[in-house]
Amino acid sequence: MPEPCTRLPHHLNPGKALRVGLISNPLSGGNRKGLQAIRDLLVRHPQVFHLETTTPLDVGEALAELSRRQAEVVVVNGGDGTVHSVLTEFYHRPWPGQSPVLALLRAGTASMIARDVGLSGSRRAALKRLLNWVSSGQGRAVVIQRPILKVEGAHDQKPLYGMFFGAAGICQGIRYCLDRVHTKGVGGQLAAGVTLARLLVASARGDRRLLFPVPVSVGLDGGSQEEREFLLILVSTLERLFLGIRPYWGTEIAPLYYTALTFHPRHLLKTAPTLLCGKKSRFGTPEHGYHSHKIQAARLTFNGDFTLDGELYTPDARSNPITVTEGGKASFLKL
Repeated sequence: MPEPCTRLPHHLNPGKALRVGLISNPLSGGNRKGLQAIRDLLVRHPQVFHLETTTPLDVGEALAELSRRQAEVVVVNGGDGTVHSVLTEFYHRPWPGQSPVLALLRAGTASMIARDVGLSGSRRAALKRLLNWVSSGQGRAVVIQRPILKVEGAHDQKPLYGMFFGAAGICQGIRYCLDRVHTKGVGGQLAAGVTLARLLVASARGDRRLLFPVPVSVGLDGGSQEEREFLLILVSTLERLFLGIRPYWGTEIAPLYYTALTFHPRHLLKTAPTLLCGKKSRFGTPEHGYHSHKIQAARLTFNGDFTLDGELYTPDARSNPITVTEGGKASFLKL
């Protein structure tokens, strides 16, 4: 599927007058060894306003400051959770004038979002390339516009915004990865790949110690809700997930990807390689437990956790159902 690229907005003319803000999370996976390389690079670019954040509250305050400074490019030097915090805070505060373009660095443990809509290369190399473009105009820059997920119904919280929602086995997989994979020193996309392989084997064997069914009542696009036991459910606006997988094969015209597998789907090991590439399989049918659509909205009622961009949430039962809709669009800079 071709990238929905657009030309640069007229106000984004590279040059020394372009206002750039940088938000760094020193606790993200790629930044834990220190930010000195980033700070050293910024010494030669004093026009860039740099803020370090570790909590969503910090992110909100940083964005408020960048809003006052009318930043035109907001660089995010953090992981998927940091991007999620930026999107959530961004959609809850007015921005004067033209909305900024986001430039994402691969500075997380997995950096799934940045690998899809962010800058390629290491965080330092990408930032150096970006700052060179800002000051000299060298390089080919384009803007990608993507829908953003809006998730409502979690506790008494304000709506959450992000690009990847998951429930059931996806949350179980995140916990397995944190407890059993990361603790062995395995990180990044390799950790995600190891976890996926382990979960596929567990599902094929019916191993309920690792993967257990979650009853979920699902209604799509205002339709009636149906309850089933699910292996996993995801809603996303990312074209590619970790390791480049693309587990969507619905053909409708709508902004959100929805994929769900009922518990213990048939022919899983035969079907998974094809479906992970976004291709239909003769076994990958609803009758065998495989569902994929492009949707406008999902309404989910269940007891259990969900994840948004890698952050785990446990909704209050009184707050169900969880609704996932399009919350707007964001612009991402590719260079």
